[in-house]
Amino acid sequence: MDDTQINILIFSPSETIQRGLSSIISEAGFEYFLLKNADDLFDYPHLLGLVLVMISQESYSENAGFIDEFCQQAAEVSYLFLGESLNMNNQINLNDSAAVIQHKVQQEVNRYLDKHQVSHSRELSRREIEVLKLVALGNTNKEIADSLSISTHTVISHRKNLTEKTGVKTISGLTMYAVIKQIIDIKDINTDNLK
Repeated sequence: MDDTQINILIFSPSETIQRGLSSIISEAGFEYFLLKNADDLFDYPHLLGLVLVMISQESYSENAGFIDEFCQQAAEVSYLFLGESLNMNNQINLNDSAAVIQHKVQQEVNRYLDKHQVSHSRELSRREIEVLKLVALGNTNKEIADSLSISTHTVISHRKNLTEKTGVKTISGLTMYAVIKQIIDIKDINTDNLK
C-alpha cells in the first residue's frame, strides 16, 4: 500500500465551486479529482494513502457511507466540509482566502503524514532546507547556486528532491510549505515573486 499518496477529491455539483477550489488546490501544488456525485468515484478505483474529500455537509450526509466503502483500500479518508458560515478546523468557509484554504488542506496532509510517520522518510536535508528557503524568497536557480556556492545542476537536483519529498510542485506551494514549517517568516516573502 502506498501511504505517501495524497488524493484530494473536490466533491460538488457546482462547477463554480469546483473551478475555484481546483485553482486554489493546484496553486498549492496538490493534484485533485473533481466529482459531481458519488458515481464519479468509479473513475478512480485505486485510491491509496490519504483520500481528502472536500464536500458540503449535505452531500456528506447523503454519500459518506458510499465514499468510505469505496475508498476502503486507502490508509485514511478525511473530510473538509464546505460551507459559507463554517469556522471549525475541518471546515472551509467558501469565503475564505486562497491562503486560508491552502493552509487547511496542508494541515490535513501534514496531520496524516505525521500520524502515519511517512514524514520521517521524507525529512528534508540541511541543504534542501537552504534551497527551499531561497526558492521561497524568490531566488532563481542561478542566484541560489551563487549564494550556496554550488552548481545550477545541483540546485535543480535539490529542487527535484524538494518536490518529491513535499509533494508540492509550484513555487507558491513551496513558499506556503516553508511558512507552515517555519523555515521562513511570512513577512520576508516578496509577493511579486509568487505570480
